[in-house]
Amino acid sequence: MFARLRPLIAALCTATLLAPLPALAAAKGDTFPRAVLWKIEKSGVQKPSWLFGTAHVSDPKVTKLSPQVQKAFDDADTVTTEVRIDFNGMMDFAKRVLMPEGELLANQIDSKHYQKLLPELAARDYPEVAAKRMRPWAAAMLLMVPKKKAGDLPLDLMLAKMAIEGGKEYTGLETISEQASVFETIPADKQKTLLYALIDQQPDLDAYYKKLIAMYVQRDVEGIVRFADKDEVTLPAADQAYFNDWKQKTLIDDRNDRMNERMQAQLAKGGSFIAVGALHLPGKTGLVAQLKKQGYTLTPIDDRKRK
Repeated sequence: MFARLRPLIAALCTATLLAPLPALAAAKGDTFPRAVLWKIEKSGVQKPSWLFGTAHVSDPKVTKLSPQVQKAFDDADTVTTEVRIDFNGMMDFAKRVLMPEGELLANQIDSKHYQKLLPELAARDYPEVAAKRMRPWAAAMLLMVPKKKAGDLPLDLMLAKMAIEGGKEYTGLETISEQASVFETIPADKQKTLLYALIDQQPDLDAYYKKLIAMYVQRDVEGIVRFADKDEVTLPAADQAYFNDWKQKTLIDDRNDRMNERMQAQLAKGGSFIAVGALHLPGKTGLVAQLKKQGYTLTPIDDRKRK
């Protein structure tokens, strides 16, 4: 069960990086450093903390940590990811992604799209026996996760695994239920429209993911923001307007505020390594700007691989 839940958990986080984000686009005139690792310091706190912007994918180009990120991780006493993965949370999440007994995804969408969906879910470790009762929003989020090789872990889950195995204190800024609720609030008709678009446009998404990953490797956060303006799937105008508003407020701004509030206790102690999706960092409502306003000194670390 845990193996099958991992891609769904990753999918929830992945939308943060892969979605078009008008709120961030509005701030793109500002210069944001080519950095996803930030050192956080404040007078009176003896040990610095670290903010690390992740890409929620399993590509080895992403999951191979730079020496600077590895050292920050090793020096930290506490490791925090967007959501803490534990048994109770996963059980709750498993219930929320499934429709009640007797209700089937095949009855929610048309036969043509259902048949096209099955191999895509199977490629993400979800055979039909596991996917047949999946809610449309959960299936849509799974399709926002690039296909991966067996055994590869998305970056955030890899960091969680490293923290637990290394005996570090490990926690999360959000609960799995809170992340799931972000998607549950999408109206049923718009869940279906989004799912159809993701099914039909998978070849385009493959190319989209590759470009985003390449920019992430180069720590080009501004480039990711500009690229994210280009919708990864084509939707009818009315639906696109809805999702633009939803992504700006529900997916990014509200969660930035929640993450900022919940990391304060860790920052006050120092010695924390906090990993969140890279697009939570920039912009006027981003975590870097919010923390600076609260009196923290944030220093970008250039960890790009030099040729």
